[in-house]
Amino acid sequence: MNGLLNKGTLGATFLMAAAMLSGFRTVNGKMRLHGITTATDKTVITYNADKSIAKLVSTHKTSDESYVVARIPVYENGHLVKTLFTDDEVSDAPMLFSTFTYSSKGQVEKISYYQENVVNAYDSLVYNNTGKIIARYFFSKQAGKNGFESHNCQLYTWDAQGNISSMENMGRLNDKAEFVLSSSTSYKYDSKPNAQQNTPVLSYMIDIAPANLSANNIVSETITATAGSAIVNNYAYAYNASQYPVKVTATYGGKETVATELEWAE
Repeated sequence: MNGLLNKGTLGATFLMAAAMLSGFRTVNGKMRLHGITTATDKTVITYNADKSIAKLVSTHKTSDESYVVARIPVYENGHLVKTLFTDDEVSDAPMLFSTFTYSSKGQVEKISYYQENVVNAYDSLVYNNTGKIIARYFFSKQAGKNGFESHNCQLYTWDAQGNISSMENMGRLNDKAEFVLSSSTSYKYDSKPNAQQNTPVLSYMIDIAPANLSANNIVSETITATAGSAIVNNYAYAYNASQYPVKVTATYGGKETVATELEWAE
């Protein structure tokens, strides 16, 4: 999970991008997303000659400081096998952040997360017979115990259009108890294609989330806790003449509004 970063800002930046920027799409595959800018963050995506992602670099600014965090993917035979992490854009010694294990069907079934080159947590992914992810179980080391335990998981329900219509967040106090529902989120989509489907590696580099996995773009999400009222978030997209989104406006709970600008490059 992205929260495992030593400086959680990169994860927060990419998660916000994933939630709000699922609307980016390509026209004839000629242009690619290059920049993501909010009031406090700037993320730049660079590409290799074969159009695979080379690096994601995020600059985060606060009232006290400004720092850079980068994620670097590593490929073997066209497959993403690991990502590296550095808090220096030009560092010659990036740290290992995650590795990927594939099933016999070529699906990512495990994402291991590292601290100081040691696995301290991992995601286990479950697929249905059509190749859609229907569950993600998060395993972590527990203090005073050997091995890993899963105390949290997310369950996904898909609709006929290829979108995740709902996500259930489940939790339990220990690995002997049953998972119970802590919150659920339902989603509504537009009819425009989600261009992240053209770069599926983003889902595994950023987050296994509905905004990254679904065929279309989220326009609203309703979050309901087991004890509490529902919160509705809305997303509006502005497109340029070439039908590329250049701005996404997110309204959280009908109050806080966050704008994100997108840049494109050949």
